[in-house]
Amino acid sequence: MPLYREFETVEQLNAEYNLTVATPDFPAVAASWDRRSEATRQRLDRRLDVPYGPTLAETVDIFPGSPPGGRPGPAVLFVHGGYWMRTTSKQWSYLADGLVPHGITTVVENYALCPEVSVTEIVRQHRAAFAWLWHHADELGIDRDNIVLAGHSAGGHAVAALLGTDWAGRYGLPAQPFRAAIPISGLFDLRPLPYTYLAPYLQLTASEAAALSPELHLPAQLPPTLAAVGTGETAELRRQSRDWAAACRENGLPVEFTPLPGHHFSVLDALADPDGVLARAVLEFVGGPRASRT
Repeated sequence: MPLYREFETVEQLNAEYNLTVATPDFPAVAASWDRRSEATRQRLDRRLDVPYGPTLAETVDIFPGSPPGGRPGPAVLFVHGGYWMRTTSKQWSYLADGLVPHGITTVVENYALCPEVSVTEIVRQHRAAFAWLWHHADELGIDRDNIVLAGHSAGGHAVAALLGTDWAGRYGLPAQPFRAAIPISGLFDLRPLPYTYLAPYLQLTASEAAALSPELHLPAQLPPTLAAVGTGETAELRRQSRDWAAACRENGLPVEFTPLPGHHFSVLDALADPDGVLARAVLEFVGGPRASRT
């Protein structure tokens, strides 16, 4: 009896979902995040550790895209990955390098990690972060009608969860409060994770994993969305993005599936480079026609 799809053993699933093992020279890759992000914080204007919620982990780092007092401009809310149990906003400051030169304010979310909190609580924190950003847009110099969601890995799951939130019914926001969305190498079906090495950290039951799987709970509407994934990633990570995008399109939702060169972490260079494919996609989204905002 397979554990999930065609996978019959934990070892088979770990080979697909243990991304640190699957990434060539991962220690050097991880060290580069700190080095690049520290350089970004030294170079760019920033407001660090701005609270959006009551706990110490609920903060955002803001890299303004335009001088204070200017006309409100576009923004990206970026949600980092780490399988809900690793890294903080500070490792991902370098992504602002690809967006701030275009006048796009970059907001990097921090959140509590498993196993101290549950994945369900982390999703709540993502929603709180966006609601805070939307309500404080004016004082931050942000056009609240021009906010793009972006997230990587577990942050890609966050993007899909935010897209599926009842913003009007639960938060009193517009039903579609986003300009566009870019989940990068996201996790859209969490059902295999309780059978992997992640189980002791995430402590997901089978029912929770299904309830938290965006592929199983597609929203009625989406803004223009680009689902990106690296061609050098594991087959399961590529399938996750491909299947979610296909399911969305089958339901009439505007999702484009875009494979990009690179492994699970190097694919982020397409956002961190002002001329990268994903940075250019953000620029096109914030300058193009607005999505319906019913």
